[in-house]
Amino acid sequence: MSDTARLKAYFFAYFAYVGIVSPYLSLYLADVGYTVAQIGVLLSLPQWMRIVAPPFWGWLADTGGRADRLMRISGVLTLLAVLMLPVLAQFGFAATALALALLFFVSAAQMPIGEARTLAVTDGDADAYGKIRLWGSVGFIGAVALVGLALDRFGTATLPTWMALVLAALLVIIWSLPKEGAPSAARQVLVRLRDRLRERSVAAFFIANFLMLFAHAAYYVLFSLFLEAQGYSKTAIGLLWTLGVLAEVVLFRWQRVLFDRYRALVLLAASIAIAALRFAMIGASAGSLTLILVAQLLHAFTFGLHHSAVMKVLHQWFDARQQARAQALYVTTAYGLGGALGGLVVSALWVQASPAWAFYGAALAAGLGAIVMLAGIRAAPADGVRP
Repeated sequence: MSDTARLKAYFFAYFAYVGIVSPYLSLYLADVGYTVAQIGVLLSLPQWMRIVAPPFWGWLADTGGRADRLMRISGVLTLLAVLMLPVLAQFGFAATALALALLFFVSAAQMPIGEARTLAVTDGDADAYGKIRLWGSVGFIGAVALVGLALDRFGTATLPTWMALVLAALLVIIWSLPKEGAPSAARQVLVRLRDRLRERSVAAFFIANFLMLFAHAAYYVLFSLFLEAQGYSKTAIGLLWTLGVLAEVVLFRWQRVLFDRYRALVLLAASIAIAALRFAMIGASAGSLTLILVAQLLHAFTFGLHHSAVMKVLHQWFDARQQARAQALYVTTAYGLGGALGGLVVSALWVQASPAWAFYGAALAAGLGAIVMLAGIRAAPADGVRP
């Protein structure tokens, strides 16, 4: 089996796991007995872990740690953490918080290292990257649809069982990935990123993505609860998540047309602006199936296009010795800080104002992010950076 085929299998399994966690973990926590406010706090804890964990794992990978070994260690610990989740959940809020913090700390190694290895194999080519990454979307779709049906039949309390089964498969695939040799002397050099972050375009990139993932907290934390409150079944919720990812798969497959015509930074700004529209539509939908369907189709741009544009920019801006740490910095800034703060804010808006205002607040954050990114594009030529 080729390295490309192994990476496709890796993304399939990893995002099958994500496809279980993203739409259904909030429902599992509600089934345990937590309120929306408590769920907002609990689902912000994994984001806080993403502030400290990705730099740790990325630093290990770039400064002497073998990426294959680190991915295996992370895979084993992630499976153990999932097995501990239902046990610790019986001991109350603090124990559940500890279980989730542990789970997302140890799993945080996977994407910074996995993305860096994929970008190295594809040499940053958006078309080749997209054809590998779309298998992650396929895995996500399958998991969302099948686990939604399973939860309707066997109960939400079985969620950790499905998580553990997929993680066991992921561990087998990680073990099949090719081993890396001992790090070279050049790889062991610690390359400072501080100078790059002083460039206006680079700073705008990280600020805009912070706001983008701040906005997406409404989707990842509250979208399933929003749909359930509007009367949708768990199966219907799973199908709506699946529709969004199907749109994403189409984008990954045909994105070369866009990347051949437009700069990655322009596509990135467009994806953030579309996110503002998408979240405003969800807020205004009052559960309308038509508006929800359109909003889910826009996932092609707000995730698929956004993610590919981010990966291309990171590959072009940072050299091989910086890649794992650059990936980690992105995850920390966007998914960590942005996701954690966003989760707290949108949960507060849900409780203090209304569910609709949680999504209106997300739309405002994404709109601001698009403005920041446009300013970064204007700064890029002066900085000598043209991804």
